[in-house]
Amino acid sequence: MTITRPQRIAPPSRPGALLKRFDQVQPRTRRHEQGDGRDPQYLALVRCCPCLKCGMEPSEAAHVRFASAAFGKASGLQKKPEDKWALPLCAGCHRLSRDAQHQGSEQAFWHALGINPLITAERLYAQAGDLVAMRAIVITTIAERGR
Repeated sequence: MTITRPQRIAPPSRPGALLKRFDQVQPRTRRHEQGDGRDPQYLALVRCCPCLKCGMEPSEAAHVRFASAAFGKASGLQKKPEDKWALPLCAGCHRLSRDAQHQGSEQAFWHALGINPLITAERLYAQAGDLVAMRAIVITTIAERGR
């Protein structure tokens, strides 16, 4: 009985020849593709609006994270929503206080506030670029909440 040794398909390479050279490695950068939902100018305007819960200024851009088929809004774990779903909340109401948006159920937060955040976000985004109109929408939403 004869044992045959396996044959190489390709000739052996010298050690390290298959490794990438350091000067050829490109650094990884995050690419923002068009249509990725990021709009820094819009977020800057949202931050100029008063908080929807307490009316304080300045505010932060709080993204509404839950999904809604009625509004065509998808959601995914560890995926930030498009900027059009951002609403103004101060730091306390957004993330710091015990009853902040990110401290419990987001839907319960908005329900207790008496605001439909998806309707408000759509109205606010429809006026993107016009700070006076955006502030008017926020002030009207604060005045009408809970009705």
